[in-house]
Parts: sequence; structure tokens; C-alpha cells
Amino acid sequence: MKSFIRWMAIGIVVWGWGTMTPAAQLGRSVPEVVDNVRAGGGEGRISGNPATGLQLALFAPVQIFPANYDVYGFRLNLLYGLNQNLRGLDLGVFNDIEGLVEGLQLGVVGNRAQSLSGVQIGLYNSIGGSENGCLQLGIFNQADDVMGCQLGPVNFARQANGAQIGLINICDTMTGVQVGLINIISQSSFLVFCPIVNAQF
Repeated sequence: MKSFIRWMAIGIVVWGWGTMTPAAQLGRSVPEVVDNVRAGGGEGRISGNPATGLQLALFAPVQIFPANYDVYGFRLNLLYGLNQNLRGLDLGVFNDIEGLVEGLQLGVVGNRAQSLSGVQIGLYNSIGGSENGCLQLGIFNQADDVMGCQLGPVNFARQANGAQIGLINICDTMTGVQVGLINIISQSSFLVFCPIVNAQF
């Protein structure tokens, strides 16, 4: 299992690194590169922001590259890191992304992203939304609009599409299933509260 996780992480880093131009891999903000991306020549880029393949943060803004950079590859946050978008592996105590995460966020304390296509693992996980599917695995998982699965003792979402599995599952609207001791779909047209299993389709 450890070997699988190690090779998966390496694969994510290589994948993210391979989508970048050489200048972006070195973490340089090159106008020609940005212009190329905006003109449609930067396939694989999330945005036209300056970018780096590697990022190291102590406590933002004390980090190698500023918060307006995207990260394509690997970011290590010794305490707290903040960037715009990330594709790859995000590892640290608390990981914070203002925009989109495509990949894995692994935080000792927690993770936050505006949008997630991938996995969050930490004590606390928070996302604004997910359009392409995600998994939140933690003690407390929170989302405004989640498509995928929340797995942990306490799961909360405003709009849930998929599954909530834990002791306490709460959402406003649901297209899917809740499995837990306390299951609440506050705007359900059928059952607002139901122990063990609740569902809305």
C-alpha cells in the first residue's frame, strides 16, 4: 500500500510537470509564455497566471513564489501555503488554494480549495464546489456544492450529488444517498431526517 501511494504521488508530480512549458517549470513569469497561454497555445494550463513546478511555503506570504502563482507539480507547506491554482500534489500542515485543485491535497490539519477535482485528506476539508468529481476524507468535511463523496464523522454540504457517509450527514439538497447515524436533507420533498440511510433522487 505504501509503495502504491508513493508511486501515485510521483506520477501526479510528473504529470503536472509535463504539462508545463520549460519557463513555467523553472517558476519564471515570462510574458511570452502567458501570452501564448491566453492565445490558446498553453494546453493543459488552468489559467494565464505565472506558474511554478515546485513550491515551498513556511507560512504565507513567507514562501518561495507569491500567492498569485499557480503550481503544476508539487507544493510543500511546512505550516501554511497559499496559491491560486494547483495541479498535482499538495502536502503540508494546512493547504490553501484560492481557485482550482486537480489532484491530491494531503493536510495534517486541513485543506481548502474553491473548486476540487480530486481528493482532499485531512482533519478539516473545505471546498466551494466540484464539477468533475471529488472525494473528501476527514473528520469534518464541508462543501458548498459537492459532486462525489464525503467520508468522515461529520459531513456538511449545501448541495450534494453523490454520497455522504459518516456519523452526522447534513445537506440542504441531495441527489444521492446519506449513510450514517444522523442524516438530514433539510429541503427534501420526502424525508428531512432519517437515521441509518436517507436518500433523495
